Amino acid sequence: MENDIIFEPLRFRNLTVKNRIFRSSISGRWDNYDGSGTQARINWEEKFARGGVGAIITSFVPVAIRGRIMPNYATIHCDETIPFWRKVGEKVHEYDCKFILQLSHSGRQQDIGGVENLGKKALSSTSQTEPFHGFLCQAMTLAEIKETIQYFADGARRAREAGLDGVELHSANGYLFNQFLSSGINDRQDEYGGSLENRARFLLDVIRAIRKEVGNDFHLQFKISAVDYNNAVTFWEKPGNTIEDSIQVCKWAEQAGADGVHVSTGSLFPHPLNPIGDFNFDVITRTYDTMLSSGVETTRNYILFRNSFLHPLFNFLWNRVKKQLPPQAFSGDDVKDPKIKQLLAENQGRNLLDAR
Repeated sequence: MENDIIFEPLRFRNLTVKNRIFRSSISGRWDNYDGSGTQARINWEEKFARGGVGAIITSFVPVAIRGRIMPNYATIHCDETIPFWRKVGEKVHEYDCKFILQLSHSGRQQDIGGVENLGKKALSSTSQTEPFHGFLCQAMTLAEIKETIQYFADGARRAREAGLDGVELHSANGYLFNQFLSSGINDRQDEYGGSLENRARFLLDVIRAIRKEVGNDFHLQFKISAVDYNNAVTFWEKPGNTIEDSIQVCKWAEQAGADGVHVSTGSLFPHPLNPIGDFNFDVITRTYDTMLSSGVETTRNYILFRNSFLHPLFNFLWNRVKKQLPPQAFSGDDVKDPKIKQLLAENQGRNLLDAR
């Protein structure tokens, strides 16, 4: 056990973590409505640091109120949030644990926009309604894209000023970056749509903007869905990016200045492959009513989830892709792909995160 690689340090270009146990992005709605943080969040993060994890990746932290996924999650949308995140980092650092802030923007995947976004369509790469919940959205203008790029750069600067150890871009699981990256979602006709190179432009522009803002000595990683499975539930949609697409994006991202990649799967949330597991109707019937006003299909879903005689239909849709894949962690299988192994071999010692 003492020689297990999981307990050995993991070294990136700008960051060394004491072991290879990362608490991935998970949290709850225990912050204030306005995006300011609470002691509850500090206590939550401290528990994992005290337990011995090498690094904590926060839950999604919005870089703009317009792009929050739901209220009551601490944000980093203005300089006034810096002192709170400094307190969180200082507490986590007491246990020799690194703290990586996950910068996020919901795009069209906005569960509850809140009163500030009332009457506003969510910003996205597309104007096509999100197919599962029916979230309405509008394609971002070039000016809005430029503005959002700066939001991410400012968020990274604030994280650095707070004394945190790095940032992660949430470019997976159906959120804004994924909406640009995915061939199943992005239907733009300008320089941010069409070819894979164009679809990756937004992510790469953000990486470069962050490097310009914070320099080259601050840890920067990104989360990506190795395979979209964009039509896992909504089978009439396009499947989205393949693993070959994602490998190429990872190469471009490294060239742009990324230090590591966090491998996930799925292009909407919830997704049959993320989180892995069966669909819990008991939980969803207790909580889904909070989203009834968020999308044009939420009432349909609410009825579907609450009527037990309809459960077999939804279970069939939920499980049809999952049953085609082996039961272990799906991202782990993606990392074992020969193409991924080749990429890791090519980048040995160059700090791409190997999730094996």
